[in-house]
Amino acid sequence: MPPLPVLLTALARWFPATASGEDLHRRALAASWAGDHTAARQWFAAAATRYRRDLHIEALARLRVHELMTAARGGDGPAPALVEIVRRLNRLDRLESLAPPFALADAREVLAGWMEETGAAKRRVGPADDEEPAPPEARAA
Repeated sequence: MPPLPVLLTALARWFPATASGEDLHRRALAASWAGDHTAARQWFAAAATRYRRDLHIEALARLRVHELMTAARGGDGPAPALVEIVRRLNRLDRLESLAPPFALADAREVLAGWMEETGAAKRRVGPADDEEPAPPEARAA
């Protein structure tokens, strides 16, 4: 998505009714992708307001998943939010991708890509099935 001109960006931020929920949502995704999590949260809030006003419930549900993913990127990492993200994704078939052009894709594929990107798939509580647990003397060191 090409960046909006500065004037349109200002209008969309200060007067969210001038932009569609989808436009605001994509702007939030662009800010998140760029690593500007503060701006992403602001754009997500504006998009949520518009989606609620227009009664776009499924779009609002997709936005909430993106909010959790963005918060996990900018906070403690994906592990604490992963259960809630998966729970919400179970209700969705499609989700905007997290990279431009932010097209709708299979929700599970978007989740798998996000987990790979954030390292969530590599985190685990205990040893993998094919690993031997460390001997007690190694754990004490």
